[in-house]
Amino acid sequence: MKFIINILLISLLTSCASGTWSHHSGNNNSISRDNGYCKALARSQYPGYICRNPLMCDPDETNKVLDQLIGYEATFKTCMYKKGYDYQ
Repeated sequence: MKFIINILLISLLTSCASGTWSHHSGNNNSISRDNGYCKALARSQYPGYICRNPLMCDPDETNKVLDQLIGYEATFKTCMYKKGYDYQ
């Protein structure tokens, strides 16, 4: 239960953080397309783990869930950085 509360707190704190992606050149015309591409790439590599019990993950599943969440974010951010964007 403590783990779920920690995850909820982290997700609330990260949702409050406001930032935007901007291209090095200052031309953000293709940001929507690049953002969608990077999200699709990340989701294809880390589709997300769904726990056996949808209301609460068992202890043996928490690492699988965290691995999927962290891998998705890392892949998405790496893709955006490679396309020339910075997060501000």
